[in-house]
Order: sequence, then structure tokens, then C-alpha cells
Amino acid sequence: MADSTNRKIEVSEIVPGSSGVAAAFDALNAALDSNRVFAPIPGQSRHYSQHQIGAIRAAVNPHAPCQSQSVAILTTSGSTGNPRGVELSAAQLGAMNEFVNSGAAVGARLDARPRWVCALPVTSIAGVNVLSRSIAAGTVPVALESVAGGSIFNPDEFAHVVARLTNEPIFVSLVPTQLRRLLSSQAGALALKQCAAILIGGGPTPTNDFLQAQDLGLNITYTYGMTESAGGCFFSGVSGPGTDFTLDPDNSQITINGPSIAQGYRPTETTAFTPFNGSFTTDDYAHVNSLGKLEILGRLDDIVLINGVNVSRTAICKIIENNSGVHGCFVLPNLTALVVAEATEFENVSADIRTQIALQLGSIAIPTFRVVSQLPTLPNGKLDQVAITNLYG
Repeated sequence: MADSTNRKIEVSEIVPGSSGVAAAFDALNAALDSNRVFAPIPGQSRHYSQHQIGAIRAAVNPHAPCQSQSVAILTTSGSTGNPRGVELSAAQLGAMNEFVNSGAAVGARLDARPRWVCALPVTSIAGVNVLSRSIAAGTVPVALESVAGGSIFNPDEFAHVVARLTNEPIFVSLVPTQLRRLLSSQAGALALKQCAAILIGGGPTPTNDFLQAQDLGLNITYTYGMTESAGGCFFSGVSGPGTDFTLDPDNSQITINGPSIAQGYRPTETTAFTPFNGSFTTDDYAHVNSLGKLEILGRLDDIVLINGVNVSRTAICKIIENNSGVHGCFVLPNLTALVVAEATEFENVSADIRTQIALQLGSIAIPTFRVVSQLPTLPNGKLDQVAITNLYG
């Protein structure tokens, strides 16, 4: 039977911007030093409706007991449905801290402790990682005002914040859309070059962006993980300390084992606490590439069956996004590709994209294209698949 207690769960409503990051930093510090549990939820903003906040609070379920070792309750993004509450111990939350803070995650060794720039919401695991790693480093994170929708993410703001930090290694975690925006700006690209370590997570990074980052000589690593694994526990396809994985022989589904795997899912009105016991089976599938690295191919529910042939919507998106002028993509289950681009620019490359898809995936995978001005995203930068399906499905 799970060991649960009635310790006080501190639900913290986090406002957008730097003041919210500071409040969350203090609250997590207090939880690590006391017998309380840190449970951040977003305050109402242009990004979060009362309905969404209600769903997140319900997932936290603050009146139910928690596990005796838990120090944090975080919620999954809910990008494909309702969020789930996840309990994490201090050891799980900090399992990758020293590996990342030392610079080893990007293949470097540093003599000084890093200073983190917080560019991601601290109500989700990626932002909380920044808080936890700052605490472990004995430093205070510097937050962008654009965090969690305080304003629009701006390369000039990022460059200004980086320019203020001197004589200390600068670390930052970003999502692929933020990386792309910074790379497209001279000020943003120069600021990235000042960073000692750049972690990119939350989704696949287009190959063109990867090559541009490589050409600039950026100290970058692409992380893979989720709330259930306390964030990234694979770094450019290599597992972090104490971590390993298995792939299901039938469908290549990934199961992660290691010290960062969370305690389990919070109880709900209809379900009991669900323990993970150091192992978590994801919704993703992958293979080990020729370099011996884990390569994420997509989500299992991305696969659609067309005339008896399995087609990966993620693979289609990767091909589309690797073309100039394309700023984003999502493929619906009916194989309609929603492409963020200027209509005239996309028209110039659409024939070439069809050819690339046919060569790499077969002509059966060629989608119907629909150019859109933007795709809904969650504050953590992930595409809001529920909202996209409601709009275009």
C-alpha cells in the first residue's frame, strides 16, 4: 500500500512574468526546506482561461493526501487532453541537476556555477527544472517578462537579459519555436552564442534549425522527457546518469527507467494514486540510430492507417518544417497538413515538399495542405492539439 500523508499542499497561483518566477522560486525553496508540498498553478491570463485553471487545480487535487517523500505536484501539459497531477520527490526532481549544471549535458566542464535564464512557465516541469537547478547551483534565476504570456517572447528582450549577465556561465532552456525565433534575429543569435549551455525540449527541432545552431557553434543539447520523468532525462539521444530505456519489440514504444521517474499520478475522484516504481511507459516510439542514440520518431497516436499502410504524422511534419518559409506545422488524423506560412511563399515550395514526402514516406503519405496564419499553443510552447482539432478537425 502506498505511504501517504496529510502534509500541507501549498497551491501557488503563479502570475505571468518575472514576479511569478520569483514567487515560485521562493515557494519551491520553502518546500525543499520544510514539510510542505509545492504545487504551482497558473493565474488567469490571456493564455489561461478559468476553465483551464480549474482543470489544472482538479489535477493537483490539493485536498487528497500525498506520498511521504513528495515535495512537488506538477501537472502534465494537457496538450492532448485533460492534465494529470504528478508527484515528485526532491531526489527525483533533482536527479539530473548536477549533470546539467556541470555542463556535462552539453559536453563541457565548467569551473563556476551557472546562472539560469528562465524563459519557460514555472507551472510546468521545464520551468520548474530551471528553479530546481538554480537552487542546486546556489544562484537565482533571471526571468524574462514574457514568461507564461507576460508579453510576447522577443529576441531583443532575451539579448538584453543575457547582456546583463557577466562573469558567470549562462544557461537557458527553450522550446523549438523560441530557438527558431532567436536564430532568425541577429541580436538573438548573438545572445545564444553567449550562453554556455542551451537545452531545447518540448518537441522536435527542425533540421534546418539544428544545422544553423551547429554552424554558430552553440553549446546545445536536445532533451527528451516529460513531467513523469521530472523533465529531460535524455540529452541529444544519450541517457542521463542512472537512466536507461527499453523499446517494445512490437511497436517500439519507449519505457524509461531511472532515478528521475516520478512517484506517480495523483489520485482523482475516481482513481487511486498510481505509483510508477521507477519505470514509466511513454506514449512515444523511437529507434536507436546508427550512432547508438535514442531517436524519437513520434507519438503512437500520431500513426494513422491509410489503405493498410502506417503513416506517421510526425514524420510528415518534420519534412514540411524543414523547408524555408514554413514556421510551423500540424497534421490532422485525416492527413490535412496545417502549415504556418505565407501563402505565396508556400506555393513556391509545395511541389518540392510533395516530392520529398513521396521519396521518404511514399506517395500515400502526401497530405492535403492548408495554409494558416498560426496554430494555437500552450504557454509552455507546445502545440495545443485539442484546440487545433477543435478549430480545424
